[in-house]
Amino acid sequence: MMMFIKASNPMYLDILKHGPFIPQIEIPETTVGTEKIPKHYEPKDPSKYTDPEKEKVALDGNLQLIICESVDLSMYGTVAHCSSAKKMWDLIEVLCEGTTEVRKNKKQILVSPYEAFMAQPKEGITEVFERFNRLINNLKLYDNVA
Repeated sequence: MMMFIKASNPMYLDILKHGPFIPQIEIPETTVGTEKIPKHYEPKDPSKYTDPEKEKVALDGNLQLIICESVDLSMYGTVAHCSSAKKMWDLIEVLCEGTTEVRKNKKQILVSPYEAFMAQPKEGITEVFERFNRLINNLKLYDNVA
């Protein structure tokens, strides 16, 4: 699914990492009586979105659709209630890969066979390569866990 998401729109990766784009307006510094209120930002009224902002906001809905269309019916029932693509993705990650601690443990379990890897007797170079490649690919899945 990640390959399709990357190929569909590079902005989708940013949405999965940081959440949906929410247009904001700057509220300048003001003074109310003796109280000074610093400059801050508030979400913009959707009716005042510019066309480029509307396009960026729509990306989250498009990504939610891609995710919903990519998962099976039971997973769909689990993520359909999420309000953003990031929340869907985070939930899918936990359901499929486990928490950070679980992923760290899985990586540690995979490191041991990697360190002890050697060709088996009467095993051809193709079989050795395939076995080693599977091991490396599994380790790469957990590469983002320290």
